[in-house]
Amino acid sequence: MKSIQSRLHTLFLAVALLLAAPALWSCNTETDYARSVREHEEQYKIIDNDTIQSYLRRNNYLSSAQPTGSGLYIVTLTEGQGTPVTAGKQVRVRYIGRFLGNSYNNSLFPPGGIFDNSSENRTACGCAVFTAGSGTIAGFSEGLLTMKAGDRKLLLIPSRLAYGPSGQVNSSNTGYSIPPDAILSFDIEVLSVSQ
Repeated sequence: MKSIQSRLHTLFLAVALLLAAPALWSCNTETDYARSVREHEEQYKIIDNDTIQSYLRRNNYLSSAQPTGSGLYIVTLTEGQGTPVTAGKQVRVRYIGRFLGNSYNNSLFPPGGIFDNSSENRTACGCAVFTAGSGTIAGFSEGLLTMKAGDRKLLLIPSRLAYGPSGQVNSSNTGYSIPPDAILSFDIEVLSVSQ
């Protein structure tokens, strides 16, 4: 009796290992989807950086631009003297968001075209209020956290730190308000930082 139970147990373990083997092998290999995503990101890191470098050269910002480890570029236009922006603080800003470039060469989203402007949000100050470190795209949040009251900076945001390959669909779901893989720029002025 023990012999049959032992053989069944061994057989059961062997079958379980055979069924689990593909899952175990896949732990060390990249899926087709993951590889595709990684290759896309690597390709656009190069495209985005070339586009940003070209913009900096054309506008004589190359020597004053500060790159971050993430790939964001920051150009200081006016140096403020006020309270630094830190995560969780309410920050009142005036900004203009523009398309820096996109790989689709779509006339609906021309380089330099404005896609967002705080002066159009119908507030007396023509500004917007953000909680620093949350609620915006990664590049905007990262750049805002380098600022202080009175600063005016230009943020050049690679697509992966903006809306990436998915873009942003407009509110009526009829198309894009930000196309996939769009590189963005924001001219931001920090008006005040809450204490």
